[in-house]
Amino acid sequence: MNLSNDALNNLNMKLVFKLSFFLFATGIINAQVWLVDPLEPIYPDINHIDGYSNKWTGDYPLGVVADIHVLVKVPKGEIFTVSAMIEDDLLAIKSWDRLIDVPVEQNTGVDSRTEQYKGNINPDVVRRAPFRIFEVIEPLTDNKIVSKSNFTALRLSISPSLIKQAGKKKVSIKITSNSIDEKATLILRVHPVEMPKLADSNFFYTNWFNLKRMEEQHKLQRWSEAWFEMLNKYASLMAYGRQNSITIPNELISYENESIVLDDEKMIRFINVFRDQGFKYFESPHLMNRGDNDDWGDPELKVSLTKNGYYKENGKEDIEQLMTMIKEFVIKNDLKDNWLQHVSDEPTSVNAKCYKDVVTQIKGIYPEIKIMEATNDRDGLTGAIDIWCPLINDFQENEAFFREREKLGEKVLVYTCLIPGGKWLNRTLDMEKLRQVYFGWGAAHYNTSGYLHWGLNQYQKNPFEQSVVHHPAPGAAENNFLPAGDTHIIYPGKDKPLSSLRFEAHRMGCEDFDLLQLLKKDDEKTYDKLVNTLFRSYTDYNLSIKDYRKTKRKLLKAL
Repeated sequence: MNLSNDALNNLNMKLVFKLSFFLFATGIINAQVWLVDPLEPIYPDINHIDGYSNKWTGDYPLGVVADIHVLVKVPKGEIFTVSAMIEDDLLAIKSWDRLIDVPVEQNTGVDSRTEQYKGNINPDVVRRAPFRIFEVIEPLTDNKIVSKSNFTALRLSISPSLIKQAGKKKVSIKITSNSIDEKATLILRVHPVEMPKLADSNFFYTNWFNLKRMEEQHKLQRWSEAWFEMLNKYASLMAYGRQNSITIPNELISYENESIVLDDEKMIRFINVFRDQGFKYFESPHLMNRGDNDDWGDPELKVSLTKNGYYKENGKEDIEQLMTMIKEFVIKNDLKDNWLQHVSDEPTSVNAKCYKDVVTQIKGIYPEIKIMEATNDRDGLTGAIDIWCPLINDFQENEAFFREREKLGEKVLVYTCLIPGGKWLNRTLDMEKLRQVYFGWGAAHYNTSGYLHWGLNQYQKNPFEQSVVHHPAPGAAENNFLPAGDTHIIYPGKDKPLSSLRFEAHRMGCEDFDLLQLLKKDDEKTYDKLVNTLFRSYTDYNLSIKDYRKTKRKLLKAL
């Protein structure tokens, strides 16, 4: 019988899991505490513990969080305590988080969505669904922890304020219970290079933010003082994750009593919350859409506010009013270099002519404004887009087209959503976390400008209980699901948003991009060598975490 490489890999993984269980159960492996690289997938039921130990060493620049995952095995229901010291100083409880597991009900599809969509098995996943995976980062309030599953996972993070000087630092970790008294050692190699501030970052990064979901989860009334306090917490988490662009709430440009109204006061207060966190870009709401029925076959776009068709109704008059107001607001509030104008999401060859006509009118009113769009067409949109945002597979397969656009002064960044799946980079829950890291390395390799995703917190269901959701579009087929985690990359906490392991991995990639740009200025040859060691295309990259860590160390030493 001949087995494919994919079948052999799956068989090998099963054997590793079974062997690990046997070794643990028979006492051959005595350790009950392991330090695990934050990029490794870990699970509440089973882990390949033979690959882990109670010692770990990592390399960091100044100005970033240094973190490690602590995997603990004690009987369910047993209480254990955690503590850690950096050199001779006890770390506060705020340095500790518990990792919460979430479900993965279906695997990501080979092309897109989930495997159910086309019925093909995707070999490029970390584990076959269904399973649960540690994902959510929940702060500890007490160093006494109750074991709730076969494995308990914790995160220890060392604040940049505790690592102000380059050099080697030792972190001693202790886990104690009735059944264990274990120690572990984390070594931090801190390099004498400062991470650029978010406001100085050259990597554009946006996740679309759903205010309604924030309000539902935290029981807030829009525009109240409590609402602004929570908004600041979300902005702070986004900034920590290196996000530097935010979408303006649709309602700040409204249609009332047959008049278009722009709420200057609320809009600038909203913008200033994010300005204060170091955000550089502010994305206007989409002016147009495909109509209430989301008709992808209609060549005429509709004005989002008034629902008027651009040609057949009063759409042109609506755009005239809208853009006149936007221009006045942008100039008044010194946002000329920061305002990005969306026209209609994912324009296609069907509505490209209408899209271009709208842009021609917009540029006639405000020539300097920058048009940014996630695109589903190319040739039909030439001359209408200042900042292109194609799917990564569209970019890679049509790179020559986008390089020609760059020669004309246009910029290119990329996006993913429920597409693509398989081997492509994306950030669904059954993919390696290195894939999220490599969005930064991909931008370095291709010299592109950044990344966009629609799902910061676009929950369709309780994200702790359901990760795969049915596609919310009208008329979506029964087998049309959004892949695990596509709708979100952060989670709602009790009194603030919670980060995730995917969010942290994406942060690392954004940080790497900015570090790579520092190297590129002084040593482009080494820059190219390091990038090519790990990343060659959006489907050809190095999945060895050890190789990534070695290359990251070389990068820091080169700086």
